[in-house]
Amino acid sequence: MSRIRMLGASAVALMIGVGGATAADIYAPAPVAEVIYSPAPAFSWTGGYMGGLVGYEWGSAHVRKNNQWSGQNVDPEGWMGGIFGGYNFQTSGMFVAGVEGDFTFSGASDKTKGFSVENNWNTTLRARAGIAIDRFLMYGTGGLAVGNISVRNQGVGSDTGTHAGWTIGGGIEAAFTNNIIGRLEYRYTDYGTNIYDTGKRDTKVDFNSNQVMVGVGYKF
Repeated sequence: MSRIRMLGASAVALMIGVGGATAADIYAPAPVAEVIYSPAPAFSWTGGYMGGLVGYEWGSAHVRKNNQWSGQNVDPEGWMGGIFGGYNFQTSGMFVAGVEGDFTFSGASDKTKGFSVENNWNTTLRARAGIAIDRFLMYGTGGLAVGNISVRNQGVGSDTGTHAGWTIGGGIEAAFTNNIIGRLEYRYTDYGTNIYDTGKRDTKVDFNSNQVMVGVGYKF
């Protein structure tokens, strides 16, 4: 009889153990999924781009006759607009270098004492270099400038010439998206001294100008 009681107690204990293990399995918490951090890739300025710009130009034209200042100082100014395009290369760090060209029509003009100067259009080919802080780029730029200038001596004659010079400046760009980029830029341009045939021999004009421009471009 005692053996039967012992076997019964063992069976009950075994059933309780199995039931407890089964209950533990049923109520065990679900495993927590591993969270993998995958940051968005950093923005890169490397690539080609093109866009449009508008701005304002103001300049100074000193008129010289027989290598002497004539007393006439013309200050052309007006709106401008055009297109730009180029290519940037960003190193593994923050340094960005590139090349850019642009073409702009200009309405800068002025007249004084019957003498007028107009800057009709400008084009440039420049190097660029700057420092990128994620989606912001601060840069300097400089290079070749070519411009078309008209000079008129009222009642005597007029002449138009296309001249080479230099330009230098800087600006800041911001990448609003991975493709849309905006900019604010300032440049100084100097075309040196050039001779114009306006009916007066040895009429020379020293022309330089300043431009402030805003632009929007598309980065490929």
